[in-house]
Amino acid sequence: MARRVFFSYHFQRDVWRANQVRNSWVTHPDREAAGFFDAAEQEEVKLKTKKAIRRWIDRQLQHTSVTAILIGEKTAEREFVQYEIEKSIERGNALLGIRIDSLKNRQGKRGSWGENPLDHYYIDTRSGEVALSRIFPTYQWKEDNGKQNMSEWVEEAIESISEIPAGKRDTLDHKPDKKGLGEQLVESGLVIGGILLLGKAAQEVGDALRRNQFR
Repeated sequence: MARRVFFSYHFQRDVWRANQVRNSWVTHPDREAAGFFDAAEQEEVKLKTKKAIRRWIDRQLQHTSVTAILIGEKTAEREFVQYEIEKSIERGNALLGIRIDSLKNRQGKRGSWGENPLDHYYIDTRSGEVALSRIFPTYQWKEDNGKQNMSEWVEEAIESISEIPAGKRDTLDHKPDKKGLGEQLVESGLVIGGILLLGKAAQEVGDALRRNQFR
């Protein structure tokens, strides 16, 4: 059975980058993608109300088991990305963060680092209330070789969903003003081996720490 992944991203800023990830994913016959507009849908959705767009998202989420959050500079601020995260948890999808700022857009420009939206969502688990970024992994598409490894990331995310009991899905709480580990590291830095890491470097280490230490 094909593994169907819903891709959540900032359409206006990151669609070119998102398509690179999507196209890599669907090169295998056992993989499918959802959450992308074709040319006709793109023009149609522009004219729709927010309610209609949410219905479109709901339809796209059907028959998916994983939602991949493609993280760029402004992704965490997007209303529909937030809606997609909330509906994904509600329906029991696993989540996977993928940073795409290292990819180029249509004009050949790389993106800028952005907040991880999973840092701002908290949910009750068997271990108490924790951020979604402490439950689900986040990777760098280019640096972590997403072309080769995304299928493994997807399976890792699916294993992680067991941390959230079905009866606790409705405890999801959006706390946009609460700083996650990644943002704290970006602001204060991180010392490893006597070397102070700042900004994006600190965030990358924070993502790795969450994957390998806190889960």
